[in-house]
Amino acid sequence: MIRHWIVLRHAHAEAQSADGADFSRDLSERGRVEAGRAADALAKMLDGRVPRILSSPATRAEATAQIVADRLGDTVGFNARIYDGTPGTLLDVFNATGPTETVLLVGHNPGVEELVALLVEGRSQAHRGMPTSGMAVIDVPEGLVEPGRGQLRAFWAP
Repeated sequence: MIRHWIVLRHAHAEAQSADGADFSRDLSERGRVEAGRAADALAKMLDGRVPRILSSPATRAEATAQIVADRLGDTVGFNARIYDGTPGTLLDVFNATGPTETVLLVGHNPGVEELVALLVEGRSQAHRGMPTSGMAVIDVPEGLVEPGRGQLRAFWAP
């Protein structure tokens, strides 16, 4: 069975939060539009399948994930390891989902763009950049997924 791992960078965020903390930066109006467009694109790609959604608990990632979940009719699970996740940590988060066929991870750069490179190219230094709301759909084999074992199926950017 081929599984589908989807990596989504959170949508565009405000430059600063009210409390000055990076963690609590919310989506900008542009970001809300971007997240809606990403959700629509994902719904078309998945053709009725509903992914398991995992998100960083940071405000901007949570808001992005919730917009997508509302569109797809699912709920969001949060994993604190995603917020500052290195490519290796994010790969561990995905691998921990077990045999789930389709998983969406909503996170942050540079970790998400480096994760895509790690999965597809086998090395995280091969990253090419991932804009806000950028999304990569990667086919991965059953079992524990090692670097370089993914195949890029689709890439979408607003």
